[in-house]
Amino acid sequence: MSNLSTRRGFLALSGTGVAASLAGCSQLDSMGQSNDEETNAVTLSVTPDREKLTSLEEEIQADIDDGNLSDQEAAQEFEERRRELTKEATTSFEESAGENDISVEESEPKYGLLRVTGPDDEIMDALQNGAVGGIYPGEQYELFVQQQQRQEQQQAIVEEQQQAQEGNETNGSDSGNVTDESGSGNETIGSGNESPDSGNETAE
Repeated sequence: MSNLSTRRGFLALSGTGVAASLAGCSQLDSMGQSNDEETNAVTLSVTPDREKLTSLEEEIQADIDDGNLSDQEAAQEFEERRRELTKEATTSFEESAGENDISVEESEPKYGLLRVTGPDDEIMDALQNGAVGGIYPGEQYELFVQQQQRQEQQQAIVEEQQQAQEGNETNGSDSGNVTDESGSGNETIGSGNESPDSGNETAE
């Protein structure tokens, strides 16, 4: 069950690029109807290389199968490394954009987002060859960045809560060990009836 749920999570994350491509095709239609091809800014969503992403999925799934990672740890590891791949792909696209007369006005590599201007045919080629996962109106760039920032903040809060919970569980275990020690000490003193009871409660 745990492997299945994690695999579904991988598929959901991987499928994001497919949905973006479909949305991008719709945006391309509106671009094609524009008479001002050079100046209309668009938002590009860059996705990691598919082979690298598949390799990452297989690697983390193997760690789950081997018991090296829990579902929670696997999800966190996958997201961190997927973001690294996204940043790598976005930076690569940004560095080569000028060769295709595409001008990058704004970018957030770790989110895979760029706001660009350039010839429609060059931007279409970027989508078709897989360099870009989706094309959206230029004014949506800030909205997408804000959404990603909120998700990042929410994830940080969740991780802090999980760490605090793990810390509380560890403290509770340490407290139980102390009770066991005090219980064995009290047996020597002679108020014996209470100390064994205390020990039994800790054992339970």
